[in-house]
Amino acid sequence: MTGPTTLSSAANVDTSHAADVIRQAYRQVFGNRHLMELDVNPSIEALFINGDLTVQGLVTALAQSETYKKLFLESNSPYRFVELNFKHLLGRPPRDQAELMSHVRLLQEEGYEAEIASYTYSDEYLSAFGIDQVPYNRATQTVVGGSTLYFTRAKALDAGYAGYDNAETDSKLLNSLCTDSSPEAQDRRSVGNAKALTINWTSRRQVGANRRAVQKSVVTQTSMSATIKSILSQGGQILSIAKANSF
Repeated sequence: MTGPTTLSSAANVDTSHAADVIRQAYRQVFGNRHLMELDVNPSIEALFINGDLTVQGLVTALAQSETYKKLFLESNSPYRFVELNFKHLLGRPPRDQAELMSHVRLLQEEGYEAEIASYTYSDEYLSAFGIDQVPYNRATQTVVGGSTLYFTRAKALDAGYAGYDNAETDSKLLNSLCTDSSPEAQDRRSVGNAKALTINWTSRRQVGANRRAVQKSVVTQTSMSATIKSILSQGGQILSIAKANSF
């Protein structure tokens, strides 16, 4: 995406500038989709123009809309959905597996709107963008303390200027985060007998008053996505994913 876009005057005073902010918010939140492809409640824009929503509130409302839910939650795996939320709302990829998993659990336990709000009302969001700036891609810029691996993961999520998000339904970073390697290396190893991963998860079946049975599945990287989908479809919950000791 492009660099920062900030609301510099009251939206109801300079409506042309406000319209530019709205366009950039759509582009960022919806992953470069064309506005004509979207069907978002126009009352959200009206609230912003009237001064009832900050840019932060506008971004939150767009991301909590039924259109965002349909495009990115209902058509993707939970892991792809979460990594896109990081990109669209915080301008970066997940830092590690633990961060990715915590948001997948939040989505499962507290729901869609809570998952979105956890980004847009976070301390990180306010520190990076405040209440008047549209989020933008921070991760592909030079940052102090940034790593090459972090930059590579950010580039893996970049659809390019003419591209748009949601062209793929499976996570692009899950293997990389689980094995602490670059997405490119994972792509090269995806053909053939890839290294094994262990998925620890809980089943729906109760084994005690307040416990669910803990299961373990050892899979290859190429079959991991299908296994995760199967676990979630049965009401299971992923606890962790790690390199297997042996296969």
